[in-house]
Formats: sequence, structure tokens, C-alpha cells
Amino acid sequence: ELRARKARERAAGRRRPREVVVHPYDFKHPARVSHDQMHTLENLHDNFARLFASTLSGAMRRVVDVDTAFIDQTTYREYILSLSNPSCSYEFTLGPTNGRAIIDLAMPVVFGLVDRIFGGTGSSRGVDARLMTQTEMGIMGRVVKRTVQDLERTWEPILDVGGPFIHDIELETNPEFLQITAAPEVVILLAFEVNAPGLSGLVSLCYPFWTPEPVLHRL
Repeated sequence: ELRARKARERAAGRRRPREVVVHPYDFKHPARVSHDQMHTLENLHDNFARLFASTLSGAMRRVVDVDTAFIDQTTYREYILSLSNPSCSYEFTLGPTNGRAIIDLAMPVVFGLVDRIFGGTGSSRGVDARLMTQTEMGIMGRVVKRTVQDLERTWEPILDVGGPFIHDIELETNPEFLQITAAPEVVILLAFEVNAPGLSGLVSLCYPFWTPEPVLHRL
């Protein structure tokens, strides 16, 4: 009788369906980069935030705080729709991977920065959204040149390349003309919060997945 009961239990165990673990997958926001790689990218760009804060502090001659706000994976279409129009967006090529990327500075940050450089208080409050003038574009071009150097220093440990390697930097004031990848493609989005007296706004970095893909294994 004992042997019969054990046999019945074994048979019941064989008939019991296997438990299947189901993980949700968002097809609208597919994850192409692993959690660990995203975490490493965030840590990597925390260093960029510190360097960028120093660059802005030097340009504005006052303390400017820059903190990593978030890192996410989204589609290129959604990123472009999130930008203001007009915008202050710069396309560039990450030389070692030959991939394109974008850095966008929110217009309140731009106008506050320009105002401070020209001797004002550095506040962007009350400034209407508008296109930059040629003079303002020239000022921002010099600031972005130093910002690009900060970004090169950020990537240098991963890319293992000495000297300047970001090139083909182009200003675009209409987000609809930013054509660095297809609209449905997955991008890695990093946002940085800029804060100074009378000034606050976001600066974003957008990497299409295929831009850092050749070096993701190093993360």
C-alpha cells in the first residue's frame, strides 16, 4: 500500500504542469541594452555631469549644479517629439564607433547662459521661446565646443582613444530636421538637470542603439 501511494504521488508529479515564469515585454519600448550596461552608462555619465557643471560654472562665473536626472531607452520618434521647437540641438559623430548622437540644451538654459555671459543676471525667466540670433549661436558654439571635450573625457576610458574624436558637430534649431536614425529605432536617452540662481532646465544626450553598440561589451 505504501509503494502504491508513492507511485500515485510520482505519477501525479509527472502530470503536474511545469510552472512557467512570464516576463512582461513592452514592444513599444523594447530594451536593447541590459540593466547592468545601462547602470554602467549612467555611472559613466555622472562623470560627464561633473565636468559639464565645471564648464557651465566657468562660462557663467558662478556655481552651476548639474545632476543626472534619468537614463532610459525609448524610440527616436518619442525623443524628437519631446524637444522644443525652436531648439538648440547639436548633432555629432562619435568617431571610434562612427555613430551619430545628439546633445540638446533646453532654451531656458541657453538664454540664461547667454544673458550671464553678456553681463546680465543669468536668469531666463520671462524670455519667450524664439530662435537664437547669430550672436547667440556663436556664444553657444563656443560653450558646446568645451562641452564636447567633456564628453570626450567621459568616453575615453571605454573607447581607449587618445585625443579629440568627436567631430562633424552641427547645430539644428528644428528638431524635425534631426535625422540621425529611423523614427522607430531604439535610443538611449540621458537627461541632466541644470540648476543655478534664476536658471533651471534639462540637457539631454541621445545615442541611437547602434552608436555605442560596438563597445557595449566593454561596459
